Amino acid sequence: MSVQHLAPSELRYLLLALSKEWERAVLEHAHTRDLTSAQVEILLVLNESGPHSMQDLGQMLLLNRDPFRSVDSLVAKGLVERGSGEDKRKVLWSLTAEGTTAAASIVATDFTLLRSFISDIPVRNISTMVSLLRELQSKVAPSGVLEERFGAQQSPIADLLSAQSLEEIQKNRSAVVAARLRQVIDIKDAGDPRTAYEKYGPLLAQRDVTLTFRAWFSLLDQGGPVSDHVLAHLSEVLTGNAAYLLTDDEKVLREIDNHMRAENALLLAGVTGFGGRGPLDAGALQALAELVQKRLDASEKD
Repeated sequence: MSVQHLAPSELRYLLLALSKEWERAVLEHAHTRDLTSAQVEILLVLNESGPHSMQDLGQMLLLNRDPFRSVDSLVAKGLVERGSGEDKRKVLWSLTAEGTTAAASIVATDFTLLRSFISDIPVRNISTMVSLLRELQSKVAPSGVLEERFGAQQSPIADLLSAQSLEEIQKNRSAVVAARLRQVIDIKDAGDPRTAYEKYGPLLAQRDVTLTFRAWFSLLDQGGPVSDHVLAHLSEVLTGNAAYLLTDDEKVLREIDNHMRAENALLLAGVTGFGGRGPLDAGALQALAELVQKRLDASEKD
């Protein structure tokens, strides 16, 4: 059958058939205990970006109905629990420990199925397919939903297909990532999360890394899930070193911290260059920063 010919109902059927088969495979392989497709998506949304109100869940899920019944069922199964946010009048829903485990199983199954379905298709064709599907999605759903849900998890298609495990390309709920991000903001004196987002978000966008504020706040709060690809760009934008949010080498982390503290102190003192002598090493920068800080402290006392 020619790919240049198409029947009026054929595209709908193709999309529906693929969706149904994928859904069946997820429910079967992820051992999701007779969950519905709506319940699976609720688990994934809560896993991706933390607690949501019922209204926000409905928007993220693109449901035409109130998700209350699905959430209520998940609560009965011990996968979701009720809580409250900063606004005590607003009820938020979040995953239990068991719900987090179930969501991780679903994501791992999605990854396996993705590779089995498209691994033998050329990357350029996959890229074209994804672009077209995103364009179609934009006609039926609010703009920004895809970025809201998936922006922090995206990796180059080639990397996604070549990875042997999900852990190779994605960090999931890493407290270490969240702590380091908060530390960078503190060292850089970047202000509150909103101010920091407004400062660094445009720089990330220049690298084709799109993070909504909700995704950014989720990273600060829980550290993931987020792809290594996004972490590398985020590290470089924030610290000048792509390894900061990925490495466990204490020496490297200490050197980067020293550089950030030194550069911040120099900026506070109005020093923006080093006289054309090239970059200073971490020790020299730290010593210079301490000297500048002492002078700043002395001037404040005067």
